[in-house]
Amino acid sequence: MSQALRPLHVAVLLKQVPPYDRSVPLDEHGRLARAALPGEMNAWCRRALTRAVQLAEASAGHVTALTMGPPGALDVLREALACGAHSAVHLSDPRLAGADCLVTAHALAAALRTRGPFDLVLAGHSSTDAATGALGPMVAGLLEWPFLGPVMDVDPRDHGRGLEARVQEESQTVHARVELPAVVSVAERSCRAARADPSGWPEGTRITTAGLAELPGARTAAASPTRVLGVRHARPGRRPLLIKGGTDRAGRIWELLTQRLAQAPDEPGALLLPQPPGGAVTRPYVLAVTSGTPGPSARALLGAASLIAAHGGGRVVVGCAAPDPELLASWGADLALDLTGAAPRPAADALAAWLDAAGPPHAVLGGATAWERELLARLGTRLDAGLLSDLVALRADDASGRLIGTKPVGGALADLVADGAVTVATLRTGALPLPAPRTPHRIPVLGLDAGDDPALRVLSRVPADGHDALERARVVIGVGAGVPADALTHLAPLQALLGAELAATRKVTDTGALPHNRQLGITGRAIAPRLYVAIGISGSQDHLVGVERAHTIVAINNDPSAAIFEQCDIGVVADWREAVTLLTRAAHQAAAR
Repeated sequence: MSQALRPLHVAVLLKQVPPYDRSVPLDEHGRLARAALPGEMNAWCRRALTRAVQLAEASAGHVTALTMGPPGALDVLREALACGAHSAVHLSDPRLAGADCLVTAHALAAALRTRGPFDLVLAGHSSTDAATGALGPMVAGLLEWPFLGPVMDVDPRDHGRGLEARVQEESQTVHARVELPAVVSVAERSCRAARADPSGWPEGTRITTAGLAELPGARTAAASPTRVLGVRHARPGRRPLLIKGGTDRAGRIWELLTQRLAQAPDEPGALLLPQPPGGAVTRPYVLAVTSGTPGPSARALLGAASLIAAHGGGRVVVGCAAPDPELLASWGADLALDLTGAAPRPAADALAAWLDAAGPPHAVLGGATAWERELLARLGTRLDAGLLSDLVALRADDASGRLIGTKPVGGALADLVADGAVTVATLRTGALPLPAPRTPHRIPVLGLDAGDDPALRVLSRVPADGHDALERARVVIGVGAGVPADALTHLAPLQALLGAELAATRKVTDTGALPHNRQLGITGRAIAPRLYVAIGISGSQDHLVGVERAHTIVAINNDPSAAIFEQCDIGVVADWREAVTLLTRAAHQAAAR
């Protein structure tokens, strides 16, 4: 870190979550009973705390830890103090219980205003109980500060007036510089996790408690625009065929695998989009915002937007950089807004101004990339709208017309709704069906000057290898903790025969054996290949939500009681090394016939 830093006053936002490997039970109302399980500090928050303490130590500064939650959340702050935080604030009020992301962001922003001034706010990029990635950008939007994240490292510049950081995005690594004050989210794998033995935690007397009366501008949980309609455990929708491994069965397994692969459609679950209506784009309409070059993600997003818009007799407006009018039209768009700048904050300002003039949309939809999450989080605060995050499905209720989103949370699936005129939602586009193209035509394009963010400068970009490969892949091999990192080369022959891409569970990417953008599941990506081969994967619901749209799932595990065998099509009970070797041999023998 740079020398001669001015003292930095850093706030770190912490969240208490249930243990990652524990499914949250449901109460009598079908909602998550979080109080039924012990709580712990969110894994991402531990990294944010580590970075906050490092920055404060380097600058002779001060760390204030904040959390919002019931009395039990006090333990998160006690551990933070034991890890090096200097002060702690507990936002706790019965009227805040059950607050959604927007109301939580308002409460945290109010606390930051009254307890500051702060030079920097650090937050975990997401949470293990219900991944959103929205809280940091929402707080930044309410404070009108720049946002950067998820960062792998941070280095003060200009004697602490700015930061340089390496940002880990889905498709690239960005080296950027941001002026302070700013909000920064920290990637889970960026550094060691702050952790202290409970025996060394100080008493709660060192912690300040603040209720709604001490939080000007904060709202009660009753003002939350989003709410949970119900929670259900995912039910297996497949009929597993279990086969004991062995030399005499390898040929039969390969035959079944290739048959299932041949039966899969090119585009599983393809949608038939309504044909474009005539006339100008008028309300009701759906705004779909997408980043990057046109591809499967944008196509799936526009398909979802088109079906939602058609339900209410509306149109689809797409916001993106350098739009292709004919291609976007074939995917469901009726008007394109050409965003001339790539920075999320000015892009959100430009879109908000256009929405003010055009009238509020029925919904604003985006993908689940870091860029889209920040932009939609900022738009959500501007529109004062509920944010439904990381959805794997979105539909319009036939009776009310409200949008109902489904997302994985705590080992279950939650159905959520946003009350109010506008719904803002980020979707895991890899979990959505792809639309069949509409009749080719050309849609109008309007330029929208987004400009640059004066407080944020990108110094360099390094594209990630094969970022789009998983969404394009016909076959994916998923690797679990049962496959040692040094044994991945054993999969190479089978991978080559199948033309497969490699993916992994969270435990595998945590080791660095495969990059983060290869992780599938609740805190990773969602895909829909023709064939998914799960090797050495136990089968937690948190992982399987990332592959539930695969046409065929083949599981290889030596534990006959593994949960993966309840949610696959073909299950092979065998040592994975033996099974992979025999399948590869059977494939060569089949090709030679």
